[in-house]
Amino acid sequence: MTSVGGIEIHPTRFACEVDTKQSAYPLLDFIGMIDYELDSGDGATEKHTIKCTRNAAASIAMTCAESPYTQAVQLLDRLAGLDLSVMTEFRVTDSVGSEFVRDVPVDIDSDGIAELAENMSGNALETRVQEMSQSDCIDETIDSALKDGPEGVLYKDYAGPTIKVMYIEGDGTGVPGWLRELAGVKGKQPDGSAKTFEAKIGAVFTVEYTFDGKPLLKENGEIYRDKNVSYMGTVRKAGDFGPMLYRHAVENGLEDVDAVVFLGDGARWLWGIQETYFPNALTGIDLYHAIERANALVDLLKWKNGTAAKQDLKDECIDLLRCGKVQDMLDLIKSRPIKKGNDQKLDSAMGYFRSNMERMNYGVFAACGMRSSVRIYAYPRF
Repeated sequence: MTSVGGIEIHPTRFACEVDTKQSAYPLLDFIGMIDYELDSGDGATEKHTIKCTRNAAASIAMTCAESPYTQAVQLLDRLAGLDLSVMTEFRVTDSVGSEFVRDVPVDIDSDGIAELAENMSGNALETRVQEMSQSDCIDETIDSALKDGPEGVLYKDYAGPTIKVMYIEGDGTGVPGWLRELAGVKGKQPDGSAKTFEAKIGAVFTVEYTFDGKPLLKENGEIYRDKNVSYMGTVRKAGDFGPMLYRHAVENGLEDVDAVVFLGDGARWLWGIQETYFPNALTGIDLYHAIERANALVDLLKWKNGTAAKQDLKDECIDLLRCGKVQDMLDLIKSRPIKKGNDQKLDSAMGYFRSNMERMNYGVFAACGMRSSVRIYAYPRF
């Protein structure tokens, strides 16, 4: 018996063909049933065969492209009567998804990118950031923003015109893979092999500001956000991830916003994407990545076992970092004794901050009510 939604058919099975050693089902061939074969994933030669119509395969692939697998199971069952397991959805999508869902746009309009960038030039948020950076009382404003939150307006009390700002962040993360997926991938194991391959994840959300660039706030003082973070991801290379991230931003309202803030971890390939697809964006190093790097600097210094001074210095460095005082943080670290043999490592690690200092204006970001980080999550394959 084979299920095709709300219809059940009982095809006649013919004996195995001599050459292929597979049974034949002429009725299934006549109505367009198609086979998709997958390796079992554990290095064995056994194949898994899934029979479904092209329409069913397209429905599965398109639904799984838009929703998590568990949610897609419920949608397909409710809307199409397809009683499937998560594993079946995964196998169909993994084997034929690209046939029905084009995940890499091939027609990105460069003129459209340039036009969007020009329209966003000189927006209110960009102007406010520049004015705040040159303010005589910037330190006091930053201290107040970090302590009590940024100066803003309650969303429920504001009825005037707003500007919409889209936050975009990209990152790469390791994802556990099957042996066939890891073949030829360079890794950190002693023999050079890898246990994971890199998935590139993008996150997008929108924040509203008043017409003069002040953030709209919830009653508890948090920055108002009109929707949850929207994620996308791929295991393709950076050259494919760029247009995919741009298309995802367009689908989530890029053409309707007034400004873009692009956050990254400092990787060159990410800034290349920003310069190509979001050329007029305000840019920043993701704060959590910067904090991780700052903690790593402190770990290279000389410490006595069990001392609390190490954590105290980390906290002090993070406070300076949140204020945007990156050079002060580096000077503080250089004033401390270095663990023997770590001089070159410390200088190299400091290079990360020196080369990205202009993208670490966290104090100004806080004073202007701007987010300096988007949490990126890597989801399991199924």
